This record gives sequence, C-alpha cells and structure tokens, in this order.
Amino acid sequence: MKALLLCLVHLLYFSSTSSVYGQSKEVIGLLDSTIDLMQQHSVNARLVNWKKIRKQALNDAKLLSNPYQLGPVIRNLYKAIDDYHGAFYYKDSTFRWMNNQPVVSDSIMNQWKKGAGIKTALLEDDIGYLRIPGMQFTGKQDTDKNAQQLNDSLCHLLRRNVKGLVIDLRLNGGGAMYPMILGVQQLLEKGQIGSFQSKKNEKWYLTEDSFSFDTTVLATIKPGCAINGLTIPISFLISPPTGSSAEFLLIAFKGRPKTILVGTETAGFITGIEGFQINDATSVLLSTSYGKDRLGRVYKAAFKPDILVIGADSFTNLNKDEKVKQAVRWLKQVKAD
Repeated sequence: MKALLLCLVHLLYFSSTSSVYGQSKEVIGLLDSTIDLMQQHSVNARLVNWKKIRKQALNDAKLLSNPYQLGPVIRNLYKAIDDYHGAFYYKDSTFRWMNNQPVVSDSIMNQWKKGAGIKTALLEDDIGYLRIPGMQFTGKQDTDKNAQQLNDSLCHLLRRNVKGLVIDLRLNGGGAMYPMILGVQQLLEKGQIGSFQSKKNEKWYLTEDSFSFDTTVLATIKPGCAINGLTIPISFLISPPTGSSAEFLLIAFKGRPKTILVGTETAGFITGIEGFQINDATSVLLSTSYGKDRLGRVYKAAFKPDILVIGADSFTNLNKDEKVKQAVRWLKQVKAD
C-alpha cells in the first residue's frame, strides 16, 4: 500500500510538472516571438536595450502557466518601446499599454452611439460644414466607396461656392487615412503630400483620382467635381478622440495656407501601425512609423489647437456649438483669394 501511494504521488507530481512546463514553454515561445517582432519592426526599436528588456520579460514570465496570464509582461514591453497604439492579441484577449487614453466627453460619446457618418451643412456667410468620420479598412472596394462618398459630399459644398470650410474631425478615431485624404483632394496640392519615417520610408502621393504609398495605389475615385479649393480657408475641429489616421489627415494639410485647428488637443496616436501573425491564435499590432509632412517635418505628439475651445459639443444644433462658432468667427475674418 505504501509503495502504491508513493507511485501515485510520483505520477501526480510528474503529470502536474509536465503540464506546467508544457504551458510555460508555450508562454516563453510567444514572448520570444513577440520580442523578436518588436525588435525588428518597432519604430522605436533603436531606443531600447533589447538584451535587458528580453531578460526582464522572460524572468517576469517564468512562473506563468498559460498565455492568458501574459498581460502585465506584454504591457511592460509596449511601455518599453513607448507604443500605446499597438496591441497583443491572444484568442479572445487583448493586451495593450494604456498610457495615453483620451477623455471623451458625454456629448461625443452620445453622438458616437447614434452613429457618426459623413455630414454636410451650410452655415452662415456661405461657410460650409463637413464632418469626416473614421473610416475602417475592410478592403479596397469599401475604401474606394468611402473616398467617393466623401468627395461627393465635399463637391456638394464646393458647388455652392463656399467662402470657407469647417471640417469636423471630433468623431474621427482613425482607421484608413487614404480614403479621407483622397476624399478631400480638391483642397490639397497634388504630388507627394507626406511620407512615413520608417524602415520603408514610403511616400504618400495624391492625384485627382488616386492615393498611393510609393507605387501602390490604395484608393481611387471619380472626382465629384473639378473645382479648385486650394485657397479656401479651413478650420479643422479637433478633440481628444481625434486620433490615428485622423491625425495623419492633419499632417497632409500641414503647411497649407489659411488652415487652423480649433477645439482641444488630439489623441496623440500618431503612428502608423502594422499587424504581424505569430500563430493561428496570436498576433501583434505594432507602431512601425511616424508621419512626415511634405516638407519633411516629423510628427510624434498630439496636435494642439490654434484656438482652444473647451466645452460641450452640440452635434444636433451646430449653431449652438461653441467650437463651430469659433471656427466660423475665424473664417469670416479670412477670405478666400
């Protein structure tokens, strides 16, 4: 009986140990792969002591028995590379470093729940209003459709001979930058309008009917009008949720005359991100680039408004929206050539 008990104890011990070490091997494998990807692709990779980071991460993970417990270790890795735009995905779990989360007002949250599509309006003194929402990438066909819809909406205002434009990005949390930029092409100079600071250093090219990274065409339209809007004054409305691709849209307008920002500081998610698959259950999203304007200036921080306006937003009655009123006030002082 004593020998039988000892045998059972040994079986239980080795069964338990085998399970733990098997799971730990999976954890360490995922962690190693994640660190390798960060070291190869992170936009801030050269600022990190990778030997030290890897040693610390593996030490922190040595007692973990499954990938669901990796949250704190992964967050520390993203913190080390100063990446609060990226994320680690394992099955139904998402881990990210929540360093720079914007405070979203009730008025913006309420409007988001109702839906934030493209909207146009004609304000006082022949000033046009155009709301550009976030546009997710779900394939080129949808991208082209979004860009076309936006361009048609802009042309609807341009045909009315507007003397200025209020472009509202307060509900724009990002997505794909190319339909947004192509959709307002009448307002921008053509040619190279920006680029990425990254290993690839891709350049952004804009024509009347397409947007490209280098030679790769990402979006196409049939221009809704042939009206030149280069001299029309523009007030962009910005807020804490204005982030990611919405901020890259702002980069495309940097250096444009008679163009200002009104509202509050943007989200600061001002990196280009790429996804990398580790296995069928695991993938990582990493910040791999910063944006540069057409003059080569790099942007790494949130955009601050030229005119600071704090207070509730009124999306249902634009005439009562203080940010809109301040934007209109500035536009009335600046006339298009």
